[in-house]
Amino acid sequence: MLLVLAALLIGAALTVLFLKGRYRTLLTLAAATLVVALALLAVTGRLHWLAPVIAAALPFLRRGLGLLRYVPLFRSLFTRPAAGRGAPGASGMSRDQALEVLGLTGQPSRQEILDAHRRLIQKLHPDRGGSNYLAQQLNDAKRRLLEDA
Repeated sequence: MLLVLAALLIGAALTVLFLKGRYRTLLTLAAATLVVALALLAVTGRLHWLAPVIAAALPFLRRGLGLLRYVPLFRSLFTRPAAGRGAPGASGMSRDQALEVLGLTGQPSRQEILDAHRRLIQKLHPDRGGSNYLAQQLNDAKRRLLEDA
């Protein structure tokens, strides 16, 4: 039971370090954990379990290394986007950015803004497989343009 609790605590610490982007500390903690685990296996006389564990873990490691290309995307879900360009309005988005987000140009009418928003939100809504961030950008763009219309 104590080993399970220790494993959960170490896993939580590794996850927090990963999300904060402290990769050097993450690798140090992971290496120290591995050394302690190997020492415990050697002291208890169960070092012979190491070969089957490694053999069983290899397919997962191969798959896991392939998933590393998604790390920037995963991290972007937990970080705030950088401040946009242009002079922000009340919603934090400039008029030019709002036009770009909704795919509009010039001085769109209120109905054009609503139609563009509706068309895009149907594709990008979180309930339909889109992301909360994109839906929020669309809503902010609509709100910003409707302030001017």
